[in-house]
Formats: sequence, structure tokens, C-alpha cells
Amino acid sequence: MEQLRSKIEEQQAVYRALKAGNDGTVRYKEFRNGEWGTDDENYTNRLRLAYFLLYCHIEDEEAVSFLFREELKDRERNSFQGIGSTLQILTHLIRKYNGDGKYDGLLERAKNANFDCACGYDPDGQMEEDFEENSLLDCIYLCREMEYGDVMGSLLDEWKKNITEWSDSNRRVLIDFNTFLGKDAENERLYQEQLAEILSAENSGARDIISGYKNLIRHYIHMCDYGKALCLCEKVIKTTDYGQIRTLRLFKDILEACFEVTTNHTEAAAGLWKWAKMELQKVPQSSWYGNLYTRGIAAAKAMNDPYEKQLEQEYESFLTSLRM
Repeated sequence: MEQLRSKIEEQQAVYRALKAGNDGTVRYKEFRNGEWGTDDENYTNRLRLAYFLLYCHIEDEEAVSFLFREELKDRERNSFQGIGSTLQILTHLIRKYNGDGKYDGLLERAKNANFDCACGYDPDGQMEEDFEENSLLDCIYLCREMEYGDVMGSLLDEWKKNITEWSDSNRRVLIDFNTFLGKDAENERLYQEQLAEILSAENSGARDIISGYKNLIRHYIHMCDYGKALCLCEKVIKTTDYGQIRTLRLFKDILEACFEVTTNHTEAAAGLWKWAKMELQKVPQSSWYGNLYTRGIAAAKAMNDPYEKQLEQEYESFLTSLRM
């Protein structure tokens, strides 16, 4: 935890630069974030400085007011909308200087910044100012939020040492952290353990079992290990009562996975494609969606199946219906 405290204290250099008039790293800076749309290049920098002001108990109305106004620009223009910790921290800090109501207008503007703020932003919200109140797990989440990956990895190793008995919830947390840190390969064992636990439980139903298989299959697809993914897809088909989940989104998730495996492992996946194609045609078309179409089309194309043309025509009709 002291490692994270030190990282936060390093923001003193950014704070001094701000006070000297060099605000370029924390001022709102709009950019186009690919498919996500409008974003702010300096959001994380502003978040780090906000945590510095909070935990190091910096009393500076001018800095807080400036950062609050810059954060509002992001909340109002960001395509993802959201509220975010930065706004919550700065709200807590600016209220200290609002005895005469001079910042009421800014707080009201924050409330109306976007749909998420209108629904969930609390202009009276409080933040804990004592860093010591954070648990080890809290600090790991803070590291992820502020993108301090090096410190996060070290704290995560410490957290794992403290786990005496692994549960499904702990594994899910670790999988999430590993993914953020780019340690996806380490998740294979965790997904395998989750599946083994589900299979050994007396009260596990078809939904739980197939969901466990799906998670491991998706991991192998993510790691481009299509051979292992194919084996598991075939195992789901042969050993589970998948008929019980036909009406659930989970069944279409399995079909999607089968299509992806087929597309990338065509030499061995002919049988899988035959099954998935047959099952897709049984699914009410009213419940189909974009990824199901596109992945089905890609699989049909990889297998040189004329069904590709039919799927493409149906996909075009689907897209047309969305535009209406």
C-alpha cells in the first residue's frame, strides 16, 4: 500500500506545474477514441491529481475549481458519458468552498452533464480522505483506475498470498485483474478450476455447467488456441443437456463461439459447423443480433457453404429494420 501512496505523492510535481501555469497535462483535451467516439486525453492525469489533492489534504480552491470545470467539459462531451471518480472527488473538494453557494451553478451543471450524471450523480456526495482506510483490495482497484500497472502487479501478488481458500468470486476478481494487466495466459488455470468446481457440485444445473464451459472456451478463443476451444465445444455438445438453455442468450453465446472456432480452425471443425448451422436455424430469428449474424457469415464463408449468401441477405434485412 505504501507503494501506491508514493505514486500518488509523485503528483506533487504535476500540482506544482499547475500552480506555475503549466496546465497542459490536466486540461481537457478532446480526441477521437476510435469506435468509442469523443474522449479526453487527459482524463487519467486529472484523476491522479484529484486523488493527490484528496489524500494529501491539499487545500487549494483555485486548483479544485479549475479541475472541476475541466472535468465538466469531459462529462458533457464524452461519448461514453459516465460520472467517474474524478468528478466525485472534485465534488467533495469543491463543496468545502461552497458555503455561500457560489459553486451551486457548477454543481447543477454537473448534475445535467449527461444522462448518467442525471441519474446517479450526487452533488452532496462524500469521499473518504484518509488513505489508510483503503484495504489492500481497494488499493489494487485504485491502481487500476489510475493506470499504475507496475504497482498494481506488486499489490496483486501480495493479495494472492493472503487468500487461504479460493472461491469463485476471488477467481473472478483475479481474472479481471490479470486481463487488465495483460496476463491473460494466467487465467487458463482459473477458468479450469471454476469449471471443475461447477462439475463437482451436486446442485449444478445445465445453465451453470454450460456457462463454465463457455468461459473457458472464450478464453481459448481470446488466446487463439482454437484446438482447445474446438475440443471444449465438442464436449459441450456431447456431454451437456444444452436443450435446457435453447431459449437463453447463453445458447447463442455458445453458437457464436462455435462460429469463431469454425472460422479459425476449418480443417477440424466441419462437424462443429454442421451442428452449429443446424442449431442456428432453430433459433427464432426475432432473437438474432449483429454478432450472431456476422460470426455465422464468417464461419459459412470459411467452410465454403452457400448458406453464407442467405445469412448475408438476412443480415441486410436485420440492419434495415434497425434503421427504420
